[in-house]
Amino acid sequence: MSDASTTPQKPILVPADNAWAHRWKITAGVAIVGAVLAGLGAAIDGHRFAFSWLFAFAAVMTMALGAMFFVLIQHLTGAAWSVTVRRSAEFYAYGARSLFVLFIPVVLCVGTLYPWWNEAQSHGDHAAQVEAGHGEHGAEHGEAHGAGHGAAAEGHGGGHHSPEHAAHEAILKKKLGYLDAGAFFYIRMLCYFAIWWWLGGWMLGLSSKQDATGDPELTRLMARRSTYGTALYALSLTFAGFDWIMSLEPNWYSTMFGVRVFASGAVLSFALIILTTKSFKAHGLLSDRFVSTEHFHDLGKLMFGFLIFWAYISFSEFFLIWYAAIPEETMYYHRRWDTESWRTVSSLLVACKFIIPFYLVMSRNVKRNPAGLWIGAAWIVAWHFVEMYYWIMPYAADFQGVPVSASGVMTDLGCLMTTVGVYLSVVFYRMTKTSLVAVGDPRLSRSLNFVNA
Repeated sequence: MSDASTTPQKPILVPADNAWAHRWKITAGVAIVGAVLAGLGAAIDGHRFAFSWLFAFAAVMTMALGAMFFVLIQHLTGAAWSVTVRRSAEFYAYGARSLFVLFIPVVLCVGTLYPWWNEAQSHGDHAAQVEAGHGEHGAEHGEAHGAGHGAAAEGHGGGHHSPEHAAHEAILKKKLGYLDAGAFFYIRMLCYFAIWWWLGGWMLGLSSKQDATGDPELTRLMARRSTYGTALYALSLTFAGFDWIMSLEPNWYSTMFGVRVFASGAVLSFALIILTTKSFKAHGLLSDRFVSTEHFHDLGKLMFGFLIFWAYISFSEFFLIWYAAIPEETMYYHRRWDTESWRTVSSLLVACKFIIPFYLVMSRNVKRNPAGLWIGAAWIVAWHFVEMYYWIMPYAADFQGVPVSASGVMTDLGCLMTTVGVYLSVVFYRMTKTSLVAVGDPRLSRSLNFVNA
């Protein structure tokens, strides 16, 4: 703390006549239009709406949680280089406060989304038929049809009788102690949101308070909170991924899925910081003095590194499941490979989420070229939404391919516009009320003079 200062620089605020002062109004308008489209979609097909909303919520959730990781790791390591770009991540982390409201439609659709929900309510009756709220959607858990024949199970209304469902009843019964359709599920849910509310709140709150006071003790306080905050963050992210995404396939086993949720959000966070910071500079809000080529270079290195980490985790999960060939593990990939359309999406994700951006941002010259880095970041953000679709939507039309229809696309688009619009409205509105740079951080001078090795 040798460079601590009690006289912070003047806050960098968004002028009323700057385009960024009105961004939150635009995203709020997008949310309103999206809500109309989503409402029409729900009226046409409530089953499709449930999965479309969960897909959109997952996209927003990973935005907020990825940003939280960035802020936590900067405080844990005492990083100085990131002081001038950290505030963007603090804004996105603060937006996690909107997640509680955005999750309400998921709560209302749990019986439609999760095939274990009604079975848990019936206390694990082996002969129960899961009622999902819509005639075409349900999951029949078949009973044994003779020795050696196994159990035939239908997932989410599809008539796909496959080996991976043979032990459906026995496996699901073992998990119903955790997959509880009652208080335990809601208590966990409230714990996750409470943790994210707290993390997003103090990250921006203490940092913006330091803008006014320049108190170096706040830096130490944020570092201390980041120690146990990181543990709470990791646990809440992992179990939320299990509860809300992984349990769409309640028989599936994977110890790496929580890490995959984390890795996907981490890559997204660096891309969002790059895009936001570049836009701030383009609109004259930040000068080269505060955010230079050196900062973009480091952000590019982190985005590139975590892109490789995401690919490593994703491939490792697939490879371990493939060579073990355990039915209750392989079913996840059967859904995404047994039809031509989902097989195409799977292949495109490999090519477009990893191979293309890998070559786009690998070069040092690209990392030091804000325009080139912007293209790579925008590409990663776009394909992140495809990945979230890939996680959720195979369950909307079980083993029937990518669910494409005019009303379905309208529902998907409406849900995405609503959730992203609401989330970004919270984020962008806060940007108009707080300095865009942590000017009170005692390490600011080191960030201003940062040079890559």
